[in-house]
Amino acid sequence: MRRTHARITARVASVTAFALAVGLSGATSAQATYYSGGMPGPKFNVKAVGINDTWIGFLDTGRKNWNNAGAGASIGRKSTAKATFTAARYNESWYGLYSPSGLRPINRIFKIKVNAKTLSRDSGSKMTEWSRSTTTHELGHALSLADNPGTKKASLMKHSRNRTKVQKPLAYDISEVKRIY
Repeated sequence: MRRTHARITARVASVTAFALAVGLSGATSAQATYYSGGMPGPKFNVKAVGINDTWIGFLDTGRKNWNNAGAGASIGRKSTAKATFTAARYNESWYGLYSPSGLRPINRIFKIKVNAKTLSRDSGSKMTEWSRSTTTHELGHALSLADNPGTKKASLMKHSRNRTKVQKPLAYDISEVKRIY
C-alpha cells in the first residue's frame, strides 16, 4: 500500500512539474484562444431549426456580423446544412451552448442552442442586444474561438463582456480567426 502511494505521489509530482514548466515557458499561450471544436475552415453553413422569424433574424445578424468583420468568415444559412441553430426556453442557466460532433477535417458539425429563458431573465429591456451578442459569440466557437481568451484586450468571446454593447466580433476576435485559418 505504501509503495503504491509513493508511486502515485511521485507521478503527481512529475506531472505537476511538467505542467508548471510548460505553463511558465509560455508554450501554450500562443494557442490561448483556439478551440478544437470549431469547423475545419471559416466557410460553412448552418440550418435554423424550430425557431420563429425573430430568432432567424438573430441568427442572420450573427452570421452577417462574422461575414462582414473582415475575418475571412463565410457563414451561410441553408436548410440542408447539418450544423444547426435553435433557441428555446431551457431550464439550465447558460445563455448559449455550442456542441460539436464528428471529426474536424472530415465530418465536423455542430449544434448551437440559445436559451431564451435565461436571456430574458438577465437582459432586462435589452433582450435583442443580448440575443445578438450570444448568437454571434456561439458562432465564434464554430470559427474555433474559445471562451474567455487569456488576453487583456476586449473580446466577444469573454463571458464578462457587456452584452448590450458587444454584439459583433472585436479586433482581437477577428485577428484570432485570421491567425487560426
